[in-house]
Amino acid sequence: MKYYSGNGDKGETYVCNTKVSKTDGLVKALGDVDELSAHIGDALSKIKYGSVRDALKKIEYDLYVLGGQLSGYADKVASAKSIGRDDVKFLESEMEAYAKDTDAIEKFIYPNGLADATSINICRAVARRAERAILEAGVKDEFILKYINRLSSFLFVLFRHLNKADNFKEETFRV
Repeated sequence: MKYYSGNGDKGETYVCNTKVSKTDGLVKALGDVDELSAHIGDALSKIKYGSVRDALKKIEYDLYVLGGQLSGYADKVASAKSIGRDDVKFLESEMEAYAKDTDAIEKFIYPNGLADATSINICRAVARRAERAILEAGVKDEFILKYINRLSSFLFVLFRHLNKADNFKEETFRV
């Protein structure tokens, strides 16, 4: 099996059926979403809690759907799924559930903890970058924008939840 086409050797690729530079804003957004998906996969290798794993597997799926929408694939396939209201509500619901066992935030929390929590915090930071790239690319889809915004918030709550579940005491910024 051949793993390359050579079509991108001159710094161009196809997005939305249009040949564009690999430095195009939408290509950068797709790259950030792809990186986020890879970090979610890495986090899954460290997490032992079934309910957290289930949520992250849905998010992995959603990120592939989101990437398909950004790349124009969803436009070519009538039956393709799109990120929608239910996906945003899923994140909100999961966030509310995991937030119940976290303490109130009174100071900035250092991004440290055990491997499962810190890998989720890396996902959070990459999700924020992906959100900025999606905005810079001019994406206007209401649910893509809501989903990527909620995702980073959910990942922050999940980071805190995992630290608590692992009995790791959060450290806060001291002046």
